[in-house]
Amino acid sequence: MAAHIILLANLISVAVLMCYRRGDSRYKPWISILAYLLLVALGGQAIDVSLNAGGASAWDAAVSTLIAVVVVRARGNVAAMARCGL
Repeated sequence: MAAHIILLANLISVAVLMCYRRGDSRYKPWISILAYLLLVALGGQAIDVSLNAGGASAWDAAVSTLIAVVVVRARGNVAAMARCGL
């Protein structure tokens, strides 16, 4: 059950991050690198959990869910997540 929660939370986070549009905001290279690393980490964890479902714990599910809540609340804006301006 924890593996399903982790997979769903990470896929939601990745989808929200991939759909983010910068609009009139300035381009910040470090924020872009941070967003890329976050996407790689979330996608990698989703792949790992889908291949090795036995290693998933409730704590991993809780952390993935909290990350998904922060990403959705910031609407994918990594700069807003980095400055904790939620």
